[in-house]
Amino acid sequence: MKKPSGRTTIIIGVAFGLAAAGGLAYLKLSGSNTPPPLPEPAAGQHGPMLALDERVVNLLAGGPYRYAKVGLTVELRPATKDFFALVAEARAAAEKAALLEHQAEVPLILDALGRVVSAHNSNELVTVDGRATLKKELLEAVRTVVGEDAVLNVYFTDLVMQ
Repeated sequence: MKKPSGRTTIIIGVAFGLAAAGGLAYLKLSGSNTPPPLPEPAAGQHGPMLALDERVVNLLAGGPYRYAKVGLTVELRPATKDFFALVAEARAAAEKAALLEHQAEVPLILDALGRVVSAHNSNELVTVDGRATLKKELLEAVRTVVGEDAVLNVYFTDLVMQ
């Protein structure tokens, strides 16, 4: 049997390498490594609640009030679906761990809160639609800081204007 020449060896090696690379790409893209779906709370369930300190924020001119005191709580998405089945001490421990994971982001969230609220005047915020718009903007701002998938919702715990 005749030994293949140098050129033939290179061609066979390139063909084998392309075939191997194609197989690996197929395995990678075929969905075998897809992440598990993000846990969604069912009716009556909620994720860990990150309560923020109340902030007094200057409002834009154009309304009878100049300041707003805003309290906000951020509902975080738990890391696993099992979170919603936890009770008592196990649930408390899982919530504490989830909240500790996001403590470094609290100053950034508070900054976003101040930025978003101060872009409104009191005439906008006294209406139901104005508060709904503010909540939507705050949710977007918090998701920008914490991560799109990490935040389920935001809730006003206080909204007073003076």
